Amino acid sequence: MKVAFMSSVCPAMTLAELIAAGQKHGYEGIEFRPEWDQKHGIELAMSPADRKDAAQMLADGGLAGCCLSPGVWFSKEEEGARDEELAKLLTFIDLAADTKIGRVRVFGDPLPNMGGRRRAANYEGQAEYLRKASVHAEEAGVKIVLETHTNLRGVDAGEIMYRAGYPAALWINWHLEHCLMHGEGVDEAYRHVKGRVDHVHYNVEVPDHQAHLERQIALLRDDGFDGFFSVEVINPEDPEDVLTRHIDAWRKP
Repeated sequence: MKVAFMSSVCPAMTLAELIAAGQKHGYEGIEFRPEWDQKHGIELAMSPADRKDAAQMLADGGLAGCCLSPGVWFSKEEEGARDEELAKLLTFIDLAADTKIGRVRVFGDPLPNMGGRRRAANYEGQAEYLRKASVHAEEAGVKIVLETHTNLRGVDAGEIMYRAGYPAALWINWHLEHCLMHGEGVDEAYRHVKGRVDHVHYNVEVPDHQAHLERQIALLRDDGFDGFFSVEVINPEDPEDVLTRHIDAWRKP
């Protein structure tokens, strides 16, 4: 298992500065949040030459581009919305492939809570479009990771994976904080994501974080997980403090 941090921790840093910060603190990867006017430059508008240069900078710096995390939502139910999200996701898959970033994160929330089988229909719609996107992702050598986010818990991510038929390129980004906020404990969530986790977000601000982190690491270690635990903190006042506290928490277990 390896440790990374999101560019949202240091949104004012250039790619070179992010690499330097990662080297300084002992991180092994960087996760990039495009679309938010951050300074790293990993965006759809990059030229082919710039994409190649970014991949080389990461390689030369000894850090992996572990995930590209745009805002793509397949929970949308409006007419044509999922088609638009699919078109967007395909372009980000191409960007990830060109920059040698191994994963693209997608959202599956918010899920509807009303009756009339609407939640089941939402699962089906998401599964259909994730299957379609997974074909392109597999061809590009990129994984799609569906994040447990807001009310999309481990049980929901597992249900979508099941309905999608477990495509080779479709995995889960297990962000435990959101499971906990919606009443799903570590072991309970794990039962639904076991064997399909390829990326993890963590944040030391979660109550009882260290115990949760240690249990999550233990479960995933037993499962053979060898991906990244990536720090997700958005626009903190003190990025240096965030990077220091999270690498320290990571090293304790």
